[in-house]
Amino acid sequence: MNFFKLFVLIRHNFRLAFSYKLNFITRYLSVVVSVLLFYFLDVLLQRAGATEVEGGTYFTFLIIGGAFSRYLELASHAFSANLREEMLRGTIEPLLATATPVTVVLLGPASWALLEGTILAGLQLGMGALVGADFSQANWGAALAVLLVSLISLMSYGVFSVAFVIVFKRGDPINWFINSVAYVFSGVFFPIELLPPWLRIISYLLPFTYALRALRGALMRGEGLTQLWPDLLILLGFTAVLLPLSLLAMRYAIRYLKERGELAHY
Repeated sequence: MNFFKLFVLIRHNFRLAFSYKLNFITRYLSVVVSVLLFYFLDVLLQRAGATEVEGGTYFTFLIIGGAFSRYLELASHAFSANLREEMLRGTIEPLLATATPVTVVLLGPASWALLEGTILAGLQLGMGALVGADFSQANWGAALAVLLVSLISLMSYGVFSVAFVIVFKRGDPINWFINSVAYVFSGVFFPIELLPPWLRIISYLLPFTYALRALRGALMRGEGLTQLWPDLLILLGFTAVLLPLSLLAMRYAIRYLKERGELAHY
């Protein structure tokens, strides 16, 4: 029954997103723009004499980082943004009054965004391959396993973001953290080895660093789970700590609002 409700929420949010056709189309066009940007950055570096990064071309490095960055954004922004929209429409309170689990009510609206993010990331990888990204050694099975583990870990940040929005209504420090810290220190657009050692410590404290390193290992160097298990183990460790804490924070936020009768207020 809950899976059916989740499907209904995905279908509802797809129809809602598609109703804003210009915005819908530009999201997909942004993939084309990103691929072109990465391609010409690679051309520029090739002229400067730089050819390989982490065992592959810089273009391949960027394509993977760009695709992964969409999940970084979804980890924080999609959950809270969809929740805000539902709160503004006044649909959250009726849903919470039903027998629908709180997790489905609050995280369900973001399900379409996660699915679309997967499509966009796949599209970016496919377009990158068409214009020169090298995935000839890619281990797609290992990459899928890395992506699933990473997504579960990244979702913790989205749940924290939801809890914050429920209580404070405005502001989203989790999204700020992703945009201003994780993009710089997790190696999305350049290897973390370029950072000075004292700043690299921040990179090692972020789960995104290990997720991206494992994903590049699978797609650029064809590494299997036997080579990737240290990064996957660290990711699972982050998940084991962050996911229960984030769900606890969300339940506390719901109880906080119900006790104060502010559920319909935004």
